Order: sequence, then C-alpha cells, then structure tokens
Amino acid sequence: MLVHIKNKELYAVNFLPLLLHDLQGNMAEWEDTFDWGIYFTYRNVELHKLVIQGDDMIQGAIALERREDHVYVHLIESAPHNRFGKIFDFVGETLIAFACQRSLDLGFEGFVAFDAKTQLIAYYARNMFATHIGGGRMIINETNARKLIMLYLK
Repeated sequence: MLVHIKNKELYAVNFLPLLLHDLQGNMAEWEDTFDWGIYFTYRNVELHKLVIQGDDMIQGAIALERREDHVYVHLIESAPHNRFGKIFDFVGETLIAFACQRSLDLGFEGFVAFDAKTQLIAYYARNMFATHIGGGRMIINETNARKLIMLYLK
C-alpha cells in the first residue's frame, strides 16, 4: 500500500514485470545515472515495476536477483514524482517488502541483501529493519522481512 501525501489515503498496488518499452515510456525522465537497460541482459535478474491498481503510471521499480540462499537487490528507484514534490509515500519500503515476499516465495525465508550508499545506511536500518554487515552491505532477516510484508503489502 502506498500513502497519498496530500489526502493520506491508502492506495493498493500491483507489481508487474518491467518491460523494455517502459524505459522509453513512463521511465524516460527518470534518473539517468541508473541504467535499467543492462538488467534485461542478466539471466537471474527479475525486473518489476510498482503501480497503483488501475493505473499504469510507474511509482517505482526494482531489479532482483535470485542468489543461492537469498534475494539480492541490484537496483531500487522511486519515480521522480515520489522523490521531488512527493505524491506517494513508502514507495521504497513497499519495493523492499516485495523483495522480501519474493524471497519467501523462492524458499529463501525472506532473506534479502543489498548494497547501500553510505548516507542511506541509517535510513535503511531505521525504516526497513535492515542490518549493516559492513562495506555498505545490508541484510534483512526472516523476522524483519515478515514485518515489512505485513506493514506494506497486506
């Protein structure tokens, strides 16, 4: 669920496959420092977009990789309209909760890992219950994965 900043209403979401044409469409004006296109060439990477039910505007996107015993998040991004002059809140948390759900679905007990920029480590620890294990690497364990799923997907 996403929360509309102005009216505080909750909006149900869907996760759909991110398609190559989304990069030239809805995502054409997104951050150009992130190259979403390269992830279409990776074998074990899943690309998903977050949309409000009944609306095709992309609110955020995530690139996940199935690893041996966990899901690794390569890239996560909120749409510019949810970063600057924010329309919806909790986009990042909802995307991470989705990664936790995928981990459960794949039999990895909700374990998720990702690399955080130094300035975001405290944010991920506080808001997404992630643990910093060094070098920017963050992990989410089963207990915290289930918390995120209950908070943002149920």
